[in-house]
Amino acid sequence: RVPPWLLFSGADQFVKPVTNNFAFPSVTLPSRVTVEQDTVGGVPGEWHIPEDANSHVDNLLVWAHGGGFMFCSPGTHRLFLSRSEVAERSQCAIFCPNYRKPPKHPFPEPLSDVWKSYEVLRSRNTQQDVYVGGDSAGGNLALEVARRACAEQVSTHLQKVAGVLLLSPWVDLADNTSDSWFQYEEVDFLPRQQARAVAKIYASTWPLEDPAISPVRHETWPSNFPPVHLEYGGSEVFRDQIERLVDALRENRVELSMHLEEGQIHCYPLLDFLAPQVPEMSEGFLSRTANFLNRRTFEKR
Repeated sequence: RVPPWLLFSGADQFVKPVTNNFAFPSVTLPSRVTVEQDTVGGVPGEWHIPEDANSHVDNLLVWAHGGGFMFCSPGTHRLFLSRSEVAERSQCAIFCPNYRKPPKHPFPEPLSDVWKSYEVLRSRNTQQDVYVGGDSAGGNLALEVARRACAEQVSTHLQKVAGVLLLSPWVDLADNTSDSWFQYEEVDFLPRQQARAVAKIYASTWPLEDPAISPVRHETWPSNFPPVHLEYGGSEVFRDQIERLVDALRENRVELSMHLEEGQIHCYPLLDFLAPQVPEMSEGFLSRTANFLNRRTFEKR
């Protein structure tokens, strides 16, 4: 586990170059999905395009990668996002923006980059549904993009997000004392004190309790908030705050489907190459995600 002082003093020099420059090589990716570099709204990133989507794409998905806002990149998530169950079965092209990261670029800059990618894709593709999604810190960003899109729909008539996909979202950066942090600290891989340090780096001068930084703290949710599909592990340290999000969405009558994978840790589908029992659970996640996208498309038709 990385000591908090290293996160503050050496993230740019030591930790980030390793995590942010790693990328799964093309030979490890599914053959039916093509990865292409692109810049959308001034933000570099990667497309994951199903092989037979040249003639027709039903959906677009902007996926904000996780990594504590500071770490990882489209390259670290390349294998996960190229899985054909999502891209191919749902005829969905996925764009993963390489948003700017703290400490040089703290809140709200990462959020602004994901928003720019969504806004440009939404304005360019009026015939397709555009979804947002993310894992961990990326789920936090996806929720805030969806909220902003709801407000923009009212003021500018920009179409709202078609749906929100969340995997183990980090939704309360001010929380590191809820029961699940201690109950699962020996099972999950996220260290409590380091998470607190990363949260402060991301927030910079903003309070961690600000709802734009900790979305679960919003008192109300827009009446036009899009449908949400949420997945998380039963043994992850974020479990309590994720379940507070579930309660908040239900109280505000947001359409919600969800799946709890008992016994699993934070973002377990991203780790299916590490443990033999995870791939089957990961396949379930990918199948449910594709079904969510396909259901929304079918209803639109």
